[in-house]
Amino acid sequence: MKKILFVTATVKEMKASLGGVCSLPALKPGVPVEFSFSGKPGLLLVTGIGVINTSFALGYTLAKYDTELVILAGVAGTFVPDRFPVGSACSVKIEIWPEYGLKSGDEIDPRGLGFCLAEIDGESVWDRVGLMSGVSLVNSGLDRLAKLPEAISLTVSGVTATADGADRFRKKFAVDIENMEGFAAAYVCSMSGVSICQVRTISNLVGSRETEDWDLRGALAELGRVCSWIVK
Repeated sequence: MKKILFVTATVKEMKASLGGVCSLPALKPGVPVEFSFSGKPGLLLVTGIGVINTSFALGYTLAKYDTELVILAGVAGTFVPDRFPVGSACSVKIEIWPEYGLKSGDEIDPRGLGFCLAEIDGESVWDRVGLMSGVSLVNSGLDRLAKLPEAISLTVSGVTATADGADRFRKKFAVDIENMEGFAAAYVCSMSGVSICQVRTISNLVGSRETEDWDLRGALAELGRVCSWIVK
């Protein structure tokens, strides 16, 4: 029987997501472990932070296990706090990777090299990948996640630490949130023909390192509220 694969970047996020309502097995980054989702066979996977760890760990797991659905959960920063305030939750409908292509100054053209990342179902993948959202979530039994507001997300390897950098990303890509794993996970799943949905809770304002613009504890608590129903 195909498995559900629940993925986080860190052990802390996994414990926040599911540990409040059930006992979790020992977790080690990069190592998938067997788990049961309300009687359905599943796996838990902590990938480690970033696109490289996520690509390796998730690619390895999907190659080894017959998987029907990946649920990626974690915290993220917000570019638009009026729409996605700190402490809120969202599902991701599009992931963008702004670091692929031909770089000229501060600008990167994903088509500048003339080579796309891949072709999936006859479509070229340059710097963005779609995830499950809307009707596709409902049809997969993920009705609760379908009720969350949908966000466009930017995946970075270096967290944006200045207001100018955040403003530049927001204007160029019209993005809502920033994370460090989403594009890698969405890309690996698309290449593997496996459906993926992603839920994020907002821990901070992108571009700010000020204490008042952060609430990691609140974001982790909200992650548990949003995800815990999966194992009830």
